[in-house]
Amino acid sequence: MAVEIKQVDTLDAADRERLFDWGEDIFGAQSLNLRWRSKDLHFLLYNDANLVSHAGILRHVVKVKGEPIVVGGLGGVVTLPEAQRKGFARRLVQLSMSFMESEWKVGAGLLFCLPRMVRYYESLGWQVLESPVVIDQPSGKIASPLLVMVLPFGGMKWPPGSVELQSFPW
Repeated sequence: MAVEIKQVDTLDAADRERLFDWGEDIFGAQSLNLRWRSKDLHFLLYNDANLVSHAGILRHVVKVKGEPIVVGGLGGVVTLPEAQRKGFARRLVQLSMSFMESEWKVGAGLLFCLPRMVRYYESLGWQVLESPVVIDQPSGKIASPLLVMVLPFGGMKWPPGSVELQSFPW
């Protein structure tokens, strides 16, 4: 089993289709009718030369009680059904976390999460935010209908208080 990870700035149409069009509502969030922000960087995992897993990241400034915090956003984490439960997504999430902390030098990671995925991300050190998170949508600012998780880096303590994303979620 030869595993290779590539870093790309954009996904081509074929890779996007392979990763995200294999099922109906693969993330389970379609009913929320949210507008999503695209990622700045993508990590692609190939197993025996076949693309099987993806994690996307972006760099962004959020405000917590009006104070700016630079975060690395994680999203679009997916593994094709035939390759699941082999640790591929975990490898990409860990690589993403390391990249955000060491290359981008952001204060924390931030992601949007369905309840069924909370235990998975908690096992990687992420914490559910108890404070409300306001996201942008075409209709205006709304409270995030998804759970939001953070992963502080370098001993940072995530401050209490409401979070303004100032962007579409990712």
